[in-house]
Amino acid sequence: MFQKKGNLISKTLTFGMVAGAMAFAASTTSAQGILKGDTGGVGSVNHTFMIIMSTVLQKKIGVNLQVNEGQTLTKSALKLGQGKIDVSVVPPVMVPWMHKGTRFYKKRPGPAKKAVENIRLIMSYGSGVRHYMVWADSGIKTFADLKGKRVFVGPPRGGASPVAIAAVKLNSGLVPKKDYKEIRMPWNAGMQAMSDGKLDAFIRPAGVGAASMDQLGAKRKFRLLGVNKKKMAKFMNRPDRLYVTIPAGTYKNQAGNDKDVISDGFRHQLAVRRDMSDDLVYKITKTIFANLDQMKKSAVTLKDISLDDPFTGGNIPLHPGAVRFYKEKGKKIPANLAGG
Repeated sequence: MFQKKGNLISKTLTFGMVAGAMAFAASTTSAQGILKGDTGGVGSVNHTFMIIMSTVLQKKIGVNLQVNEGQTLTKSALKLGQGKIDVSVVPPVMVPWMHKGTRFYKKRPGPAKKAVENIRLIMSYGSGVRHYMVWADSGIKTFADLKGKRVFVGPPRGGASPVAIAAVKLNSGLVPKKDYKEIRMPWNAGMQAMSDGKLDAFIRPAGVGAASMDQLGAKRKFRLLGVNKKKMAKFMNRPDRLYVTIPAGTYKNQAGNDKDVISDGFRHQLAVRRDMSDDLVYKITKTIFANLDQMKKSAVTLKDISLDDPFTGGNIPLHPGAVRFYKEKGKKIPANLAGG
């Protein structure tokens, strides 16, 4: 859980990215290749991680990782398994959908089932916490107060939207379209709509201390809704989900910021093509962890990425190159991640 309080948490994403670039900017070694990678929108831990990681890889091992940001990760996972990109963030919730050809893959289940067999894991990591944000002067103080309101749940085809909808229902009993207006649009558009007063609630997965919250709060004071752990118990009973504390004082313009807020957190996965060379994946994995402390200094939202726990929540087989690195470090490979 995130426990630190005060100004340490309040570093912004923008600062983290700039600091990361400054920390690692230098002449590179001769290039070993150009890779293409997908990540989510600006403001997420995934975005910060990929941007700073790409700079590290270029400086340390001469690998040029070109990052496509603001991507819908359900599509990115498919592209990764089809060999159209080399690296991507893959939320664990999507993997069963691909294997079964359900949800976002139900219209074309065949390609999804084939693609998921060609994705391999480098690591899983803590990727943030859901912020259930409402305006402080809106009169909304509980999830039940969302009845009849305009609630942004996430992108049209992303995995975040179904999870947000499920969490709202568990905490309030409210059903989308029937009890409240479910709004789906790209992340940046959703943030702009909230800023413009066109939304009543904004559900955003992000790292603790996220710049997006500070940015919205600079215009108008907001409140964060905390989840009911009893009502969420069954929903949270899986390894890629965990409760996270948003410490008191994290956000300056948050109403009631003298108290901690408990919300649902989650873990994501950094994955590569199955046919990427073992040697390259080994070097990438080793380079990430060798430089992780410096990366964390560049962005506080990366604090939950650790070699102590690179497997929890993972549901994709590890790439042999990553397995080589973890065995060198004395890590026991979980049975569900073996397979190569």
